[in-house]
Amino acid sequence: MKFSGMIAAAACAAVLLLQPAPARAAPSSFEQPSQMIQSVASKLLQAIDGHRAEYRAHPGRLTAVIKHDLLPHLDSQLAADLVLGRFGREATAQQKQRFVTAMRDALVRSYGSALLAFHSHMLTVYPTHVRPGTRSATVRTILTETDGTRLPVDFYVLMTPSGWKVFDLVVEGVSYDMSYRAELAPQLQQDGLESVIRRLAGGEKLNAPKPHPGRH
Repeated sequence: MKFSGMIAAAACAAVLLLQPAPARAAPSSFEQPSQMIQSVASKLLQAIDGHRAEYRAHPGRLTAVIKHDLLPHLDSQLAADLVLGRFGREATAQQKQRFVTAMRDALVRSYGSALLAFHSHMLTVYPTHVRPGTRSATVRTILTETDGTRLPVDFYVLMTPSGWKVFDLVVEGVSYDMSYRAELAPQLQQDGLESVIRRLAGGEKLNAPKPHPGRH
């Protein structure tokens, strides 16, 4: 399977799970997780539409839009814990926050501009039918590329006091949290968390997750 702009956009969405999310008031009525995904995607695309040339010329402005429209719906702490795995058990709160920031910035550098290839007709969100009190859910979607290729993308979400939040993204069966965990584990084992944080903060990029062998 070719790594297209649409996959890059999905990678960016997964990366942004690691950003710190501000507190949000609890929803007044029960919201289906699919409604949250559809709403967030629509709001982000509306903010991008009509400004693509501007954002290509000024990437920092696109980053600001991404932060404003995505952060309230992402579980940064859980995503960071999943990526770090056992290497995060002895990390201080400050180290975890620095890791979150460094990894976010590294991946936004790699994939942020790919979101400019997104258009509303490319995303199909299948409705969920979970009951109030449900703790977690999976929102199934399809990303349709410009050449007609259809990519299954699943959003894994958790109910929090401030509503549904995404903590992982799975594209064609590949978990982005687990992919980055596997990539960073050897570095964390050999050099330690501080070294990994410094390299990411210094401009090192991460590889894009790839589908399992034999899928395409």
